[in-house]
Amino acid sequence: MRSKRILEQEVRLIHRLIPKTCALHASLIFSLFLLSILFYACEGIAAEVVGVIDGDTIEVLHNGQAERIRLNAIDCPEKGQPFGKKAKQFTSSLVFGKEVTIKPYKRDRHGRTVADIFLADQTNVSYEIVRAGLAWWYRKYSKDPNLAELETHALKDTKGLWADANPIPPWDFRHPRKKEIQSSPMLGAMSSAFSSPAHDKDSAPIIGNSKSHIYQRPDCPNYTATAPKNRIMFNSPADAENAAYRLARTCPHQ
Repeated sequence: MRSKRILEQEVRLIHRLIPKTCALHASLIFSLFLLSILFYACEGIAAEVVGVIDGDTIEVLHNGQAERIRLNAIDCPEKGQPFGKKAKQFTSSLVFGKEVTIKPYKRDRHGRTVADIFLADQTNVSYEIVRAGLAWWYRKYSKDPNLAELETHALKDTKGLWADANPIPPWDFRHPRKKEIQSSPMLGAMSSAFSSPAHDKDSAPIIGNSKSHIYQRPDCPNYTATAPKNRIMFNSPADAENAAYRLARTCPHQ
């Protein structure tokens, strides 16, 4: 029969081994997780397109689950912009109801998977949208020389949005700077009211966000930050509050 001292030594040995074994298992699981990501990134994931949200965002069905996909490296006009509807229609004609291959990169801050999308014949969907002049090459996030060339040709041939005398990139449309505000009739009117004497400020519309139910007065720092597709206009703060909207926290107290 083993002595008490030997039993104590064995117990201490087991206590030392358990954390190492658990750490090894965790390491193996994490390694397999990384390998699975690399596999999908290289081989791609087959899925059926069941929805087209806009020109650069689609919804696919994979393993019985719907997932929203943001096309990599391009940015299409927003719904409220010229050619926004045409971009959506063009993307729909390319992918809707078809099985595509998804090569994912990451998830964006909205929870969407950012990915390249390929048709059965290996056509890159992003390339075709830019080729048609219905998207900008998103150069902030991509250094793809093919997209640069396709955009140059579309611009030269005045295809799609490039036929517009003054096309506004969607990233500027979503977050207008001073020069975009001045060139936009609607935003320009807001800006003029904001910079006018106090009695004119009162005539500027109140901008509500239909998603967050927050409203901005003309004197609020984020007055024009609400995405155009989410804007609800009110004549006064009282009208906004009667509609169950609340004042943005960043607005100064009056």
